[in-house]
Amino acid sequence: MKATFVNFSQNFFDKLSVYPLAAQLKKHAIGLDYININNFRKAIRYLEKTCPHIVLYSAFSKDISIYVRFDKILKETLPYQIKSIIGGAGATYDSELLAKSSIDFLCVGEAEYALPAFLTNGFVPHKNIITMGDKYPTEFYPFADLNELPFEDRGVVYDEDKVLRNMAAKQFLSGRGCPYRCTYCHNHVFNERFKSCGPIVRQKKVDYIIEEINRVKASYPLRRAVFYDDTFILNKKWLREFCGSFPKEVGIEYTCQIRANLIDEEIVSLLKESQCVLVTWSIESGNDHTRNKILKRNMSTDDILNTGRLLAKYKIPSRIGNVIGTPGESFDNILETLELNIESRPQLAMAWTFVPYPGLSLTDYALKNGFLNAGHPDDLPANYLRSILNFSKEDKKRIANLTFLFPAMVKHPNLLYRKKKVFYFLMSLSPGMLRIFWEIYYGYQAYRLVFSVKQPFVFKFRLLLRHLGNIYHYIVRF
Repeated sequence: MKATFVNFSQNFFDKLSVYPLAAQLKKHAIGLDYININNFRKAIRYLEKTCPHIVLYSAFSKDISIYVRFDKILKETLPYQIKSIIGGAGATYDSELLAKSSIDFLCVGEAEYALPAFLTNGFVPHKNIITMGDKYPTEFYPFADLNELPFEDRGVVYDEDKVLRNMAAKQFLSGRGCPYRCTYCHNHVFNERFKSCGPIVRQKKVDYIIEEINRVKASYPLRRAVFYDDTFILNKKWLREFCGSFPKEVGIEYTCQIRANLIDEEIVSLLKESQCVLVTWSIESGNDHTRNKILKRNMSTDDILNTGRLLAKYKIPSRIGNVIGTPGESFDNILETLELNIESRPQLAMAWTFVPYPGLSLTDYALKNGFLNAGHPDDLPANYLRSILNFSKEDKKRIANLTFLFPAMVKHPNLLYRKKKVFYFLMSLSPGMLRIFWEIYYGYQAYRLVFSVKQPFVFKFRLLLRHLGNIYHYIVRF
């Protein structure tokens, strides 16, 4: 059995969904290749030469259309019949986008148990895997015990993607699952849909995650671990053990994601002492009603300001996320978000425009209350940079402009925000012009904070070329 994983998303992010699957497939003697390419024709030529039995796709909702188009061309081009299967967040939550595609099979939820069984049993759909167009499954494999899985296999990706291989900052997951029910995030949908599969929140043992990181460190450049868990600090007992062991046994710096309503001085002190050099957290909205009644964040303004104060006290840099253009939100509400970010003093603040993906509680709320017209999921924007809610044309422009200006305004409020003539001039510019500014400013600041560790100049130049390629790709789609 031979499978090829086809990926059209060339970026700086580790393929955290691929690594454990690659290890599982290897355990079951299934050969796996990986294509990391941005060109349909080249990908098809590769598949013509290697002749796999099946191609694997994984996509977020915004990227599903890419794989649907590619699969159609692939099936029309190859001189032999080939099967295809798609999984990932987009396939799990927005399967209606795929119903009429040429892709043969759909995998929902976690795939560590489902995919090897499917491939070794002659492509017979079972539980998480269905034939495309069939009814959504109602029975699933149990969630994987993370401590029983084989250690991740990054080689299948790193052998093909030299940028990810040579990055000295690499991403890891210390656990899976989020217990919160934020209405703009698919986690609440996942938690309800797969509640029969076992505990949603699972954590790797400290010894396990340390060995996993040390295995990567022994084989590839690694000077910073970027933990990509939704919330790294959920279990304070686990965190104490990790912070006591990580500096001694791994000896590199790390970054993680936190939540303001869980923060206290002990946690911030533990992070600082264990070489945490950056935290990412989210405010989402500066308006109490929007944040807690509409978005269901369940955190107070005091929680947020206290987090900002403690991070400043312990000199831990931070990056803050926000969602704007939510149903019923006024422009004054968005400015409240901007002001609360300024008070929280992050090194980088981001604002993303709400995208009403099917199934989200916030999407249902928008439809019910007239903030969104019912439409086909294919009409969704390709990114989080424009609104399709029923805002006026002028409000949509202001939301887009503030999305692009948000990082710079939070960083330089006295220059760009509090000087009203400057603020209104910037808000009058075209979103396209500000989009170019944002790509350069945000891209540089994000790289500097998250990924900027000592690297050769030639490698940094390759990173720049990839970033410029992504700018071109997404501006064209935008």
